[in-house]
Amino acid sequence: VRQGVHDNFLVVEARQAAEDASPEYAGYGHLLTTDCDLDAYDLVLTPSFLRAEERSDRTQVVQIFHGMSDKSFTYERDFHDYLLCLCVGHRQVDRLLLYEHNRDMHWAMIGYPKFDHPPTAPALFTNDKPTVIYCPTWRKGGMSSIDMFLRHPEVIAQLAAVYNVIVKPHPNIFSPQRPLYDPEIVEQLEALRDVTLIHSGNVMPWFAQADLCIGDISASGYEWLYFDRPIVFLNPQPGVFAPSPDFTSATYLWQCGDVCQDMRTLPAMVEASLRHDRHHDRRETLLHYSVYNPRDHGATQRGMAQIERVLRTLPRR
Repeated sequence: VRQGVHDNFLVVEARQAAEDASPEYAGYGHLLTTDCDLDAYDLVLTPSFLRAEERSDRTQVVQIFHGMSDKSFTYERDFHDYLLCLCVGHRQVDRLLLYEHNRDMHWAMIGYPKFDHPPTAPALFTNDKPTVIYCPTWRKGGMSSIDMFLRHPEVIAQLAAVYNVIVKPHPNIFSPQRPLYDPEIVEQLEALRDVTLIHSGNVMPWFAQADLCIGDISASGYEWLYFDRPIVFLNPQPGVFAPSPDFTSATYLWQCGDVCQDMRTLPAMVEASLRHDRHHDRRETLLHYSVYNPRDHGATQRGMAQIERVLRTLPRR
């Protein structure tokens, strides 16, 4: 939504904290505001989930989903009184509409704007070793493999001897303000040797440099599908979680790669997946079900057109 046609603001609780925590705000500092009275704005676009105390029944909201999570809490939320939900693809719509309170919600499929022009970064490595990236989700609901991973430093060392290893955890793992924050986990991550640790920011530049991803129940696994390269999943609770073809399952994505039940077998699974990629067809099927036109670079423009359409329907103040 162009500045000059509309007055645009980025609403944050604290300006400096936002700029320090999010390098993506670089160049947009002039738009930051700490005016959190959302009813003061003609239209609120939110990539997070508004709490009841953050809005009133007068707040005009368009939801922009910031990821493609399989976790149920995203879809259980009530969006029936939002002006519009900009959905990534069919899977997101199907899951939202399963809930009675969302049956009459207003939605449009636009694709995934992060796929339009993925940012790049200078190469982390200049050797000819394959690169493996590990992206664990945060420690909520027992869905993160980070504890399992860190319990086996000898396996991490084994991987680092053969591959360039990037570790890019969910940023909540580093945040003391978040539930289940554990400073010992942060200390262990910081102490890893021969591993490149990424604390925050867009994962796409690092995905672009990787040959294989190790995931768990992280929404970033869906972003990995864009690159059409193999993925291996670490099971945080063997015997509890298993791959599922049910699109409502937290492990729906696990159809796209081999699942590791024992960290000690991970190096062999990584080597086998790099040698022979058995899951290409299934990855592409899930990508196209989950993301509308995933590689046509048009999601942002489709989203903008929908937002402009909503703005034209709003009464002038």
